[in-house]
Amino acid sequence: MKSLITAAFVTAGCLTGAAMAQTGSDWRAVDPEDLLLIEVEDGMIAIELAGWIAPNHAARMRQAARDGFFDGRDFYRVIDGFVAQAGRGEEADSIELPQYPALAGEFTVPAGSVTFTPMTDADLYAPTVGHVDGFPAAMNEAGSEVWPIHCPGTVAMARGNEPDSGDVEFYIVIGQGPRHLDRIMSVFGRVIDGMEHVQALHRGDPAVNSGVIADPAERDTILSVRVAADLPEAVRPAYEIMRTDSQAFHDAKAARRNRTHPFFFETPPAVIEACHMPAAVRRAG
Repeated sequence: MKSLITAAFVTAGCLTGAAMAQTGSDWRAVDPEDLLLIEVEDGMIAIELAGWIAPNHAARMRQAARDGFFDGRDFYRVIDGFVAQAGRGEEADSIELPQYPALAGEFTVPAGSVTFTPMTDADLYAPTVGHVDGFPAAMNEAGSEVWPIHCPGTVAMARGNEPDSGDVEFYIVIGQGPRHLDRIMSVFGRVIDGMEHVQALHRGDPAVNSGVIADPAERDTILSVRVAADLPEAVRPAYEIMRTDSQAFHDAKAARRNRTHPFFFETPPAVIEACHMPAAVRRAG
């Protein structure tokens, strides 16, 4: 039997139609050093790390993956419509980790340090929303700061009440945009493949101990977490992301915003939310 590292990606879906026909500068390759692979019983979850916003948190996840820290741990808090959380555990399960000291929060970056492609659609949580390098993002009214926003698939570091208290405890958003967490949590990545495996995780009861799954036997185990660059090239998955500053992505937004198919006998408003417009992903090669 093939290991999940090789087999889980054999049937990974690709784009079809006009989007698939776009080539060259409309797409960018994901750096294997920025590709984190989480293996669970249900399959493989691929996460692109976001060094543009949280370089220290991305580096911590690489370090912990290479240390084998996550192997054998579990998703112990999974709240339907909200997040799936894993890492050090808490309460009786929590452990001291002197090798992973708390990190300073990485919440926003100067707008001039990134390429922010705005959308024209209004947003409830920010003056302007758009994308940075494939990541849904927002900008303040002055146009001076940019930050990633919480959409399904966003991956961020959990923390205590102190802003600078994250270490290796992380969560993946599995609900529709808990945007109240924007700018106060360090987002370091997003799921680009295998979201169905995240959604398949066993849920806890949010009314009981904040969704912590009391029985360890009911938790989903993390079999391994690997940095793709550390895998042999023959079994290393490779991805391309549609550039969110490209004409192809501009056209994709226009098509999503203006639905003219005969199916829509009532024309929906010509608006889209940033969380509903993720950058397209395809397998390379």
